[in-house]
Amino acid sequence: MRSNDQLGELIHNFNEMGFSLQRLKKEEVLKLQFESELRVAQRVQEYLFPRLAPVVPGATVAGRTVPARPVGGDLYDFFDLDHGQLGLLCADVSGKGVPAALMMANLQAVARAHVGTRSDSSAAHAAQFVEKLNQELVGRFGNNRYATLFWAEYDAQTRLLRYVNAGHPPPILIHSTDEIERLEPDGLPTGMFRNARYATGQLQMNAGSRLILFTDGVTDAQSSSGDEFGDTRAIDCCPSIPGELDAEGVVERLMQAVAEWSVDAEQFDDTTVVVVAVRR
Repeated sequence: MRSNDQLGELIHNFNEMGFSLQRLKKEEVLKLQFESELRVAQRVQEYLFPRLAPVVPGATVAGRTVPARPVGGDLYDFFDLDHGQLGLLCADVSGKGVPAALMMANLQAVARAHVGTRSDSSAAHAAQFVEKLNQELVGRFGNNRYATLFWAEYDAQTRLLRYVNAGHPPPILIHSTDEIERLEPDGLPTGMFRNARYATGQLQMNAGSRLILFTDGVTDAQSSSGDEFGDTRAIDCCPSIPGELDAEGVVERLMQAVAEWSVDAEQFDDTTVVVVAVRR
């Protein structure tokens, strides 16, 4: 109906309202569809993490991640390297949400594809492995995407740990004497430069020592007043962790400390903790 009087104006307003309602309905349908697909993606990503902790003679291993969004960019995984050796990967992909989750899944797939290509020298292999991951990631998700990671190979027989820290937050090593050591990064994050080279560090883990790996979601966690949890508080948590706790217990203590610190504050970054605890 067309009219130039008040009735015509009323009809025009009703038509506009009808169009707006149709548009809102379509947007609501698309929103519900996206939320449904996101929930599916969340369940799929949960299956990418280890379902059970590996059995390691003389030690316990555990890990946990809490994404800031339904899907996240943190990754941890365990690898059976044969001959009583265990591979541990803890990584943090740049960005958040779905893009980070896609890169995280790709990093895990690349790691699993290359973990079996071992060289004769185990000491050299750790660095070579990270270099392969780096080469695979460079440019795959654009020029501004990267991942910090910590890769370790633990020998259950000798208790020797070989590791590469590619720009990752320095893990905390708690010695049996309660002395604290940090494993500082000795290389750039992966995915930045194709020709980047990495060095292998090694340390002897004694009975009662515990290695704590984590992403920066731990240290960057903020309180309701905006203060960060920080490295100092992460280290200060260590002496209060009972020595008889296994790896799962240590993970629980640190995650609980972060949760209590950031209560009533919005979580803005993924949080991951991985622990290797050598039995006394």
